[in-house]
Amino acid sequence: MYESPVNLIFRDVEQIIRKQEQQREQIILDTIKNCGVVVDKEELIKALQYDRNQYAEGYEDGKNDVLEKIRAEIENHCGLVKENHCRFCSYCSSVMGVREILEVIDKYKAENEE
Repeated sequence: MYESPVNLIFRDVEQIIRKQEQQREQIILDTIKNCGVVVDKEELIKALQYDRNQYAEGYEDGKNDVLEKIRAEIENHCGLVKENHCRFCSYCSSVMGVREILEVIDKYKAENEE
């Protein structure tokens, strides 16, 4: 079966790049060791991955917290919403419109930026 020489050349380039990256990594590790610092590469990678996971969890927690606050404020606009009254029921003298909902979102967004 015919194989294009371009693919072969490309594979060679990939191997060269991979080898250069490994050499660069080894030079960095050797330089750090020469400064008297010992780095456990595997433990460093674990720590960085843990930090990334902590960031992602914190981001999700914060996002969900703000969304719950927005939901609560919108629901509390008419105190009877929790009792399954409709937004347009006769018990509620005012209806929260889109503009007011966006203002609630902007309020919590501004709090997060502080």
